[in-house]
Amino acid sequence: MSKLDGVFPIAEISEKIPSAEFTTLGMKNLAQIIRLKGMAMFELGLTAWHAAMISGQFNVAPNSLGDLVDRGEPNLLKYVSRALNRKMVFDISYQYATVPNAPTAEPKIQLLIAHLFPNRLHIADVQLLNPESVRAHFEVDEDQSHNSLRLFGSLLANAEKIAKDIGAEKITLTSANNPLISTFKKYGFAVEDSGMARQAMLVGFGIPMELVI
Repeated sequence: MSKLDGVFPIAEISEKIPSAEFTTLGMKNLAQIIRLKGMAMFELGLTAWHAAMISGQFNVAPNSLGDLVDRGEPNLLKYVSRALNRKMVFDISYQYATVPNAPTAEPKIQLLIAHLFPNRLHIADVQLLNPESVRAHFEVDEDQSHNSLRLFGSLLANAEKIAKDIGAEKITLTSANNPLISTFKKYGFAVEDSGMARQAMLVGFGIPMELVI
């Protein structure tokens, strides 16, 4: 069992939804995670590449993986590792909960989290929604179609504990859009001080944020 598995607030989810059934995938299931979470794994590769570039430790062209980035390669992490000749992901955990008879195309309760180079705990994808509670005027699988379980605070508290336990220096995530920045700031995150972050702010999506431990 990975220490990262302790970030997902299983006890709190079970208390709110007793019928929830949990699945956990880790490093030995990497191919399956890539198949299930291709876009999130592509973005995880981008995050690792960006971290390597701003670290100043590698003498490689920032656009040397451009073709892979352009096509949204789900295995990007593997190519980043080869290009830099070093391990980029130290551990990974993908956990999700399904609820019997909930009419959703994919889990509404899930977390993909990884311990990445140089030493960060990265929240790659998180949803903490109630599959049994569809919001009014939404189709079942639209964005924000379900009411929140209000468990991000619990998840983050777990993440901070695990980050300290494994010696990670910060917790990072990518804000999908500008309006979400204020939400994450309430939990202590700040926009990363980098050229990529400033450019992302201008276009309004994919903004890297960090919480220093």
